[in-house]
Amino acid sequence: MSGTDSAKIAESALRRAGFEGAAPETVETLARYLHEVGYWSGKVHLVGKGRLGSSLELLVLDSLALLGAVEARGIAAEKAADVGSGAGFPGLVWKIVRPGIEMTLFERRLKPQIFLERTIMKLGLGGIAVVGDDAGNAAEPGTFDIVTSKAAGRLDEMLPLAERLLSPGGTYATLKGRGWERELAGNSQSSMRMEAAIELPEKRGAALIFRKTPKE
Repeated sequence: MSGTDSAKIAESALRRAGFEGAAPETVETLARYLHEVGYWSGKVHLVGKGRLGSSLELLVLDSLALLGAVEARGIAAEKAADVGSGAGFPGLVWKIVRPGIEMTLFERRLKPQIFLERTIMKLGLGGIAVVGDDAGNAAEPGTFDIVTSKAAGRLDEMLPLAERLLSPGGTYATLKGRGWERELAGNSQSSMRMEAAIELPEKRGAALIFRKTPKE
């Protein structure tokens, strides 16, 4: 995938997600990131099978749509964690678009971990770390004000993890397709309470937002 192709994908995804006013340097960094994903996907399995360009645009679109849903509720991510980051969706996309976020990418698989570390270095990003371990083992409880994930696990698995990682009042934001309600079984004793289920553009699923509240 050429640099021109990467730039077109970046611009299209930003426009479709409502981020068309992004600064030129943001568009350039996002394009360079997508070029790296495209290049390394030919060597390491990073994204799903199918047309690479279309797949990458949808992955960026989903990441930005989730960020937009969070920000629309007045939630500002300052210290964030992406659990099961894989190729960097959504956490690395968030960092590129909102450079002020202090981001931690948790990825226990070695090859994606190496990809993330190399790409962050190549892009010259600061305020972002890659942790090659399970998030539940590697982070102190109550460390983050926002936790996000995409395709990292079922809600009944992810909510207890998010609860542990988040500070009081913190937010967990994730993307889900149809049938996500069935994944909430057993969450009644948790301090994680759903605040919103927001339909994403172009029928891309729902952005689910949970808040960590004091247990009664």
